[in-house]
Amino acid sequence: MRIPRIVGVVGVVILASVPMVGMAQSDNHGSPLAKRGLGQTQPLAANLSQNSNWLVYGFEREGITYYQVNDLAGRVHVIIGNAGDVFWALPAGDVPARVSLPTLRVQAPRGARRSEVYRGPRFSLVLYGSGTDAVWSVEPVSGSN
Repeated sequence: MRIPRIVGVVGVVILASVPMVGMAQSDNHGSPLAKRGLGQTQPLAANLSQNSNWLVYGFEREGITYYQVNDLAGRVHVIIGNAGDVFWALPAGDVPARVSLPTLRVQAPRGARRSEVYRGPRFSLVLYGSGTDAVWSVEPVSGSN
């Protein structure tokens, strides 16, 4: 009979693909990081934001992760790159952004409200203030080092 042979082949193909699914990069919250779409206004990626006023998209390529923050209109505000303990901001989007990194601190505006936009296992992305005076800050999560 041909049917059992086809079923057996399909079963082997499915089992062979299981390790590949397990190797997909994620943000350690179970959300897979996208491979394409960085810089787009509406990328095909999961929204990782913990703040309903912002959209945070995670991307991974060749061991480097990127976190893109868009406003609700889809405008890119900041993209943070990360490899190991090194963070940097990409010159992306039309909105000028000031960014405070672990190795290069920028002073938050006086009296600015702190708003956590993303929290991962190793760092948080926080917004201090609003408008042109705002500062995005990459901050280590306690106990991560």
